[in-house]
Amino acid sequence: MDNTVIQDYVKTFKRYRTPVLAVLATLMLVSSAVWTFDVPWQDIASYFLLCVVGVGVVALLSAALVFALKRLRG
Repeated sequence: MDNTVIQDYVKTFKRYRTPVLAVLATLMLVSSAVWTFDVPWQDIASYFLLCVVGVGVVALLSAALVFALKRLRG
């Protein structure tokens, strides 16, 4: 195996390590809530959907604000 291929793999691994670990930790936390406290998966799914919609609304409002400020400044 070529040394540059290994270096590229290590660079890619380091780049995505933190987001992947964050997602895995979140999945473990949610799973423990479901199994330990008997929270139904449907409730978790509805809360997740609500969070996704909320983040989407915040992102859209932020984009609109940036667009408006750039437009006002010229």
